[in-house]
Order: sequence, then C-alpha cells, then structure tokens
Amino acid sequence: MGVGGWIAVLKSEGEEIRFGKWGLIVAIPIIIPIVVALIIGALHH
Repeated sequence: MGVGGWIAVLKSEGEEIRFGKWGLIVAIPIIIPIVVALIIGALHH
C-alpha cells in the first residue's frame, strides 16, 4: 500500500519509474521500514 502510494506520487510528478541502481538506493530506505512495520503489525495480530 505504501509502495503503491509512493509510485503514484512519482507518476503524478511526471517522473519515469526506473528501478536502476540509484532507484534501489533511494527505494530501499523507504521500503524497508514499511515492510518491517507490516511484519510487526502482522505478528501482533
């Protein structure tokens, strides 16, 4: 859900989505906390 929102923000700004080396460097610090939060949330339920 967070990744979808992030992609929508990028698209709305007219940026092409390119998952190259720099795309991963930028995306990893954004995606990892989201994934960790989802895992923790799932474990607490």
